[in-house]
Amino acid sequence: MFDRRSIIIKDGTKLNFDYVPDTIVCRQEQQKELENFFAPMVNYGNPSSAFLTGGVGTGKTVTAKRFCADMQRYLQQKGGMMTTVYVNCRIKNSEYATVLEILRSYDPMFPGRGFSIEQMMVSIRKHIEKDACPVVIILDEVDVLLGNNGKDIIYQLSRYSEETKGKAPISLIMISQTSIAEHLDEASMSSFRRGNKVTFSRYSRDELKEIIVTRAEMALVPGALPEECADMRADIAAEMGDARYAIESLEKAAVKAEADGDDTIVPDGVRTAGSSVYSDVSENKLKQLDMSRKVTLLAIARCMKDKASVSSTAAEKTYHVVCEEYEVPARKHTQFATYIQDLEKNGLIKTETRREEEGGRALYIYIMNIPPKELAKKLEYIMETDAVEEGSE
Repeated sequence: MFDRRSIIIKDGTKLNFDYVPDTIVCRQEQQKELENFFAPMVNYGNPSSAFLTGGVGTGKTVTAKRFCADMQRYLQQKGGMMTTVYVNCRIKNSEYATVLEILRSYDPMFPGRGFSIEQMMVSIRKHIEKDACPVVIILDEVDVLLGNNGKDIIYQLSRYSEETKGKAPISLIMISQTSIAEHLDEASMSSFRRGNKVTFSRYSRDELKEIIVTRAEMALVPGALPEECADMRADIAAEMGDARYAIESLEKAAVKAEADGDDTIVPDGVRTAGSSVYSDVSENKLKQLDMSRKVTLLAIARCMKDKASVSSTAAEKTYHVVCEEYEVPARKHTQFATYIQDLEKNGLIKTETRREEEGGRALYIYIMNIPPKELAKKLEYIMETDAVEEGSE
């Protein structure tokens, strides 16, 4: 049942968003900032801290994990040591759960009940002093913890090195989608005089393509992701600037290609993967279009079939056929062009002007988040339903 030979996926673990690659692409600037901020800890044993802020899927967590792994390896090469503790504060969203998670990184069998936070902090201190090496604690989605009155534990962790006279410093990397300053009181904020903010902006379309291609090279056999499919995936993900969405939909497209027996990912697989992760093409959105724009979109979907894109010239020819089928007056070229613009504004299609091999330029149309055949079926059903309702009035 599960022993079928893989056709295009050579290492599925590399398609998991939580996988931490050896090299993080498109986040070198942020890694350099972290390197500068943590130089005091590496060189002199002084505690450091950093705030990482940015939207969903902007690479905050994977950058922090990769940076800590690289820093740990560097210290080992120099004969030193370092411990990294990762806590997802959306899951461990109370002070008690956070402290217990930190303690269990040293003592996995520590019981979950019967001890106070103060007692657990004492145990953490003993483990750290016993190891006698710096500790970096990554608090991911720390805004959730702070929203649940977790500022006291942040204060205690930040003051730890002062209380122990620097025997083994604790450094913090706090990750949040928004600024956390509003959640911290003056006492906590004063502990971060040496703290530094690292901003993660949304990925650009070209950066997302680089991420997609890099992951495909690690996870798939050579040639499994055609250039046009990489471009489609990047175009779709660029609307959100979200690498998580890009990688998850790449995984789904690869799995679909495997299931269909294809030796490469195909455009329809990209669209299907996109719609299963996120889709703007709701039935309600299609119903809100007037008949002329429904006919135009149906013509594009039928003309495209399983191709990645179609020229507006080819789509317009099909438009005239569909108009005749549904007894809708076919408009002239300028009005058809207006329909195309309106559909793009609605997020239903995307257009691109290309230079043709024989010279000149042509407009090409893409359907992004839904396979054209599925879109055509939706539109045909809606249009038939509308006709029946009109006939019964």
